Order: sequence, then structure tokens, then C-alpha cells
Amino acid sequence: MAIYGIIGAMDSEVQNLIARMTDTRPVEVAGRLFTQGKLAGQHVVVVKSGIGKVAAAITAQMLVDRFGVTALINTGMAGGLDTRLAVKDLVVATGAVQHDFDLTAFGHAPGYMHGEDDSRPTVFEADKALCHLALAAAEQVLPAGSKAITGTIASGDIFVDDSDLKAHIIRQFDAAATEMEGAAIAQTACANGVPFAILRVISDLAEHQANVSFDELEVYAGQLAGDITVAMLKA
Repeated sequence: MAIYGIIGAMDSEVQNLIARMTDTRPVEVAGRLFTQGKLAGQHVVVVKSGIGKVAAAITAQMLVDRFGVTALINTGMAGGLDTRLAVKDLVVATGAVQHDFDLTAFGHAPGYMHGEDDSRPTVFEADKALCHLALAAAEQVLPAGSKAITGTIASGDIFVDDSDLKAHIIRQFDAAATEMEGAAIAQTACANGVPFAILRVISDLAEHQANVSFDELEVYAGQLAGDITVAMLKA
């Protein structure tokens, strides 16, 4: 039986999903409320991880160990890096990298964690079938004027609102968007042999006053990300 573990970092990224669930059974573990039940006809466990890579990785591992999920979906918001992106667009990750992981003192590339080629960052590859479903769902749900693209998600324990840091992440990782959880979920999924997908609605453009844009669009972007996730499950 397929069980989808759905992770959002904040209330605004999971409340819309939990409200639509049926046969709900909440379970609290390690300060996190895991809501089991059905969503769009699928067996799911929805949980708010909290912000940051450590919180996300802990949550993802609990979904695998305690709830036996067979796939992980990370849904929520991100800062746009790709020049094609505007606020309210969507990025479906082809892979995820940790932009703040730094072993350059030992001659490795920024973002390198392991593997044979230490001249490149370590990118955890998303499941192609789930990505295809997410893109198809986005075509149904995105409002007129918004678009969906694929690309690398760059995660780090910092909210990017600085043009220099934004330029660095684009230059080093050729990333489409940046946020604070996806790559940790991706690493956990890959370690456990569990397929994953990351869906991120663009809430800001990761530069000066990104925090203002984020605050204004948080509820809208969280709702839209949830709508796309539901359409993905229906497919």
C-alpha cells in the first residue's frame, strides 16, 4: 500500500491539506503532530516539520521509521532564483542541494557531501514519475499568468534576502529556487531508498525586501502549494 508522507515547514503549508483529509488520526511524536488519514483518495501522513534542515530531516526520518511512508512530498514556498520566475510561479525540483554545506577547506566543491566527483556539489535527485505528476497537477491548478518550471532546489539554514548571496547560489549551484528544508528531506529520502518530490510556490525573489513579499504572500502561496499537492495525489 502506498503511503505518502507530506511535509510542510509551517502551519500555512499544511493546514489546507489537513482540513481536506478524512479518517484522520493525529499522533504526536517528538513535539510534532502527524495527521494520518486519506487525502484525494490516497493514504497520507501530513506533518509540520518546523523550519530548517535539521527539523526537516528529523521529521522525514520519523515518517519513514514510524509511519512506513513509501514516498515523501515536500510542499511549500521558496525564493525564486531563475530569471524566468515570478512570484506565484511554481518550481518542481529535479534535485536538491545544500548550498550552505562547505568542505571547500579540503578542496571539495561548495555543496559537496559525498560521492566520487568532489568537483561538483552533491545533488539528491527527485523521483521523475512524481515530478511528472506534480507538473501535470500544476497545469490544472495554477492561476492564469503563473507557470511551472523544473530545476534544482538549493536549501540552507538561512532566509535568502541578499542579492550577493542570491548571485552566489545561482553561480555555484545553477539553482532555480532556494528555501530551508527540501535538500534535507531529499537526503533523508535517498538514504532510505524512498522516492521524493519537492513542490515550491515562489513567494519572493530572494533579494532585498524578500521578507516583505513572503509575509504578504505566505497564506496564498501555502494554499496554492496545497492545492497542487492535492491535484497531484488525485492523479
